[in-house]
Amino acid sequence: MDLKLGFIFTPVSHASKPVLSDDPVIDTEGPAAGVFFTPEAQSIERNMGLIVAVASGVALAVAWIIALSHGPDPLRKLFILLAFATAGVPALTEVWSKLSKFRIDIDLLMLLGAVLAAYIGSPFEGALLLFLFALSGGLEAFAVRRTQTAIVALRRLTPTEATVMDGETTHRVSLRQVAIGAALLVRPGEKVPLDGIVLGGSSSLDESAITGESIPRDCTVGDAVFAGTQNLNGRLEVRVTKLAADTTLAKVVKLVTEARLKPARAQRLIDRIGPPYSIGVIFGSVLVAVGGALLFDLTAQQAIHRAIAVLIVASPCALIIATPVAYLSAIAAAARQGVLVKGGAHLEIVAKARAVAFDKTGTLTTGHVRLVEIGFDDIGETEALRIAGAIESSSTHPLANAVSEEVKHRDLTPYAVTDYTATPGQGAEGTVNNRRVWVGRPECVTDRAPHDAAQSFLQRTEQLRRNGRTVSAVVIDDRVGYLAFEDTVRDGSPACITRLRDQGIHRVDMLTGDHKIIAEQVASRLSLDGYLAELAPEDKLAAAERLKADHGSLVLVGDGINDAPALAHADAGIAMGSMGADVALDAADIVLMQDRIERVAWLHKHALRTASIVRQNLTLAIAVIAVLSVFAMMGRIPLPLAVIGHEGSTVLVALNALRLLRTGENEA
Repeated sequence: MDLKLGFIFTPVSHASKPVLSDDPVIDTEGPAAGVFFTPEAQSIERNMGLIVAVASGVALAVAWIIALSHGPDPLRKLFILLAFATAGVPALTEVWSKLSKFRIDIDLLMLLGAVLAAYIGSPFEGALLLFLFALSGGLEAFAVRRTQTAIVALRRLTPTEATVMDGETTHRVSLRQVAIGAALLVRPGEKVPLDGIVLGGSSSLDESAITGESIPRDCTVGDAVFAGTQNLNGRLEVRVTKLAADTTLAKVVKLVTEARLKPARAQRLIDRIGPPYSIGVIFGSVLVAVGGALLFDLTAQQAIHRAIAVLIVASPCALIIATPVAYLSAIAAAARQGVLVKGGAHLEIVAKARAVAFDKTGTLTTGHVRLVEIGFDDIGETEALRIAGAIESSSTHPLANAVSEEVKHRDLTPYAVTDYTATPGQGAEGTVNNRRVWVGRPECVTDRAPHDAAQSFLQRTEQLRRNGRTVSAVVIDDRVGYLAFEDTVRDGSPACITRLRDQGIHRVDMLTGDHKIIAEQVASRLSLDGYLAELAPEDKLAAAERLKADHGSLVLVGDGINDAPALAHADAGIAMGSMGADVALDAADIVLMQDRIERVAWLHKHALRTASIVRQNLTLAIAVIAVLSVFAMMGRIPLPLAVIGHEGSTVLVALNALRLLRTGENEA
């Protein structure tokens, strides 16, 4: 187990490689075709590292309680022995494996330190050290498996079968049996199984899984459709243009996998100096023993004890124990504020970051479309809303839902509607209060209203769209009006961006799949440093890579499936928890469980404070090791005092780290 400076939860270098079981399962049909999956039945085996660590920790806790309650000493020693054996046997196996390859690193040093601590009468401290080693190994393996979880979540987005049309008949087949050019039937409420072109029919598609766009797209003959998108209300006939392994969603799977397989960050200091440091301490201890016997006329026992003292005080226990305590405390405090951090290394990255990029829909904005304007020249706003609400009450389209919500918010009663008919992709009409009413796409208004009124309406529509709003046309008899909608900015977004800049973030950008006009309006309203719009998942990943190259490190905040590749590739990915897609939550390093965007600024300040305490701990731990090592080599510190000094420094830095538990919402 390779050790990281900073936090033992940090995945080791080999964590960037795929972890496959002995009996992997291959997805041959869905968008993740060719990707390996580990069966859930093997969960116990895959979590054995954590199970061992928990068992060792429980035994230690029982021994500690027995000591505090002045219980039987033999029973206390038995539980310490159990803790030692439970965590020590795997550690011994790991060290033996490395020694067989002529590799010496801090693992060996820690094992020797634990054994020698027991030898000189401090077995509890030795068992504690082994427990932390076992815990780190189990948690780093858990972190590696996040890639597989993310890919499985992606796989569930598309069906495994498609309805193929053969003349007047249809039949269900698996996706791997569908050839390019085949005609598929996609019924209302179904997901599009493969990328293709619409041959017949019209409908509205929810494409938020691919583009992040919250407002469904109307599509008709000749329009492209993508696998994983939801067909809302119309019957579509689709000609397949891509096989399962080549769809847009499959590209997202590939991008997430590749991003997770790349090394996330540079090796830390102890990884680089660990082997030479360990060898140096071991040989130094031997030299102290030999030199003490030959040069200073020490007895063999005195020389050995002096060498053991050097090995004990030079073991970086304070570094090993106190640093994870700092991050554990910080993570616990963050959890109380609704922020789930998946490892201490991610807090470290957030503290160092100088650039933050946000997704728009569902992140900076609520992702919930709201009716913001009603335009009629000769019909009152309330009357127009009641009339339009009567038509929209029979529809499940998100814009119709926004109208119904506004009617409810104003405590209005919509009129009754008769002769209701709906044309997917165009609109709906009916008779309301003895008036013929139609609500639908602005482009269809020319067929339902006088020419002059229609042209005037279309000009107004273009102006509204330039202001970042989505428009529905309303025709009441021969009069034309409009309903304007927008995705509202979250209440906490402006304050969050201001706080981030005050705390040292140099650049705040927005990366979105939405239309450029809408993105421009949101970016202007929030005074962002820059924005990129109409980004496909691979475009968003490329944009994130450019920001990383320009600013050294990047924190990315998003919520959608289209954000997953960039979240996985960013130095630290933050996902919105309650609204976020499963794959985004798995790909991210940090999750905002309550979707409170202002927590991003809180987290950054919390990470800065954590980094400061970690630096204090490292400085103190290194200073104590240096001072005690000098005294131990000179023979000026007896074994019991060496243990007290060494363990005392560990307690001090641990107590310093525990101050992070007091971090509250306004303290971070």
